[in-house]
Amino acid sequence: MKILVVDDERSMADSLRDNFDYEGHSTTCAYSGQDALDCLKGDVFDLVILDVMMPDVDGFDVLATIRKEGVQTPVIFLTARSAEADKLRGLGLGGDDYVTKPFSLRELLARVDAVLRRSCAGSDLKEFVIGSAHVDLACLTIERDGAEHGMGRYEGSILRLLASAPGKVFSREDILNQVWGRHAFPTMRTVDNYIVKLRQKIEPEPGQPRYLTSVYGAGYRLSLD
Repeated sequence: MKILVVDDERSMADSLRDNFDYEGHSTTCAYSGQDALDCLKGDVFDLVILDVMMPDVDGFDVLATIRKEGVQTPVIFLTARSAEADKLRGLGLGGDDYVTKPFSLRELLARVDAVLRRSCAGSDLKEFVIGSAHVDLACLTIERDGAEHGMGRYEGSILRLLASAPGKVFSREDILNQVWGRHAFPTMRTVDNYIVKLRQKIEPEPGQPRYLTSVYGAGYRLSLD
């Protein structure tokens, strides 16, 4: 996998590059936020390891910029900023994980593997039809009855997961772990709220769902027809 490491502390970035390369990845280092933006414009990566505190463009602004431009590359923050507000901000901007310094290398490698697995799961699933709704995961859109509805990143990830195994029941915990990872911030209710949003876009009668249904005490499943 191609990994971009972004940290203005060169020794840190170079050490991470050596460890990722040892694990079989192909790693590039960027030593500033602007360098990271330039790298992401000129190449495609499978994962970004992103520091926050950098002298030119900080990590939060880097992530906000690439998400605005439609780049959905997974991002793990790796930073000394450990306040809850910083974690919430990073994850809220679209970060996939948030690791604070000092850190365990073994734990970081495990988190990298977990994020890459989630990213690759169902990656070949781009477009499909649910009843009369046409879903385009690449563009994050749902078209039904001539109207196009946009999806948020997490809506798309939930739908991708459910569509990867039509008819299978996924528990709320399954969805949380697969979509958000092991973050403590989302709750079971978060999953329910996203399901409600998706039903509004997929179901002809959202109050009586036919395709995205709940199984009492078990979770949710998706039927394509």
